[in-house]
Amino acid sequence: MSKRDEEQEGARDFIAPGYAQAMRDRGFSWNTLASIRKISCPNCGFMFSLTYGRTIACRGCPQATRNCPKARCAKCDHEFYLQEMPHVGNKYAQRSVALHMSNIESTYNEQVGRKRHR
Repeated sequence: MSKRDEEQEGARDFIAPGYAQAMRDRGFSWNTLASIRKISCPNCGFMFSLTYGRTIACRGCPQATRNCPKARCAKCDHEFYLQEMPHVGNKYAQRSVALHMSNIESTYNEQVGRKRHR
């Protein structure tokens, strides 16, 4: 891997401060940015966002609305901790993103009339 490729790979591991500030100015939180950012499955390499994974792969799982600290690949069903995602990186950010995603899932389920365990 060339030095340029390594720099580009490293640039994808975090949310650029300028982009984060521009989104914050428009009302988006860091948790929202972290939940829509593309990640790749460590098992199969499938690229997806945490929101997509929770919507498709975690449908019906009761932990999806209980601050689950894991992400699940929608293609191969491999589970891994949010903390392993490069742009999350620690247990405090993991907890914050998990809580944010659970709130979104709970609100969505209430709006469409679904119970959380179905």
